[in-house]
Amino acid sequence: MGTVNDLIRVMGELERIRSATLDTLETLTQERLDWRPPALDGREEWSLGEVFMHLAIDEIYLRELIARPLLEGISPPEGVRFIPPPPPYGTAKDVIWFWFERARRETRRLFEDLPEGANLELTHEGGLEPMNGLEWFEGYASHEAFHHRQIGRLIAAHSRAE
Repeated sequence: MGTVNDLIRVMGELERIRSATLDTLETLTQERLDWRPPALDGREEWSLGEVFMHLAIDEIYLRELIARPLLEGISPPEGVRFIPPPPPYGTAKDVIWFWFERARRETRRLFEDLPEGANLELTHEGGLEPMNGLEWFEGYASHEAFHHRQIGRLIAAHSRAE
């Protein structure tokens, strides 16, 4: 990985998945975003709003604490993991939108300003497998797509509970 085509491909995948995420978010009311399903096995599940905030926070966390340093040739300490803080409950829909837009704007800016000599050799494990900066973004795209299934389950559960 490391050509201009790789950058275009990774950014395209991030944008494709984000578009689907935002299409779903757009259809949800604040009441739906705040609804939580009954606890499973004594564990409280996240609300839809928490899942969406998790995705926005994760992009910021991954970009700034793992991918950007790697691309700059800086190895994050081993203690940096792909586990950002838990998302807040009850976040207003417009605030969720703000964080999604902000996160993606900054990710686009990083890709646009990526120096020709960006480091693609340096990897970081971060609680997963060792990956370079671009591979971390590919992993993030898969992570967001994974949460689409969770979002679908929560929407269906809310519909059944009504």
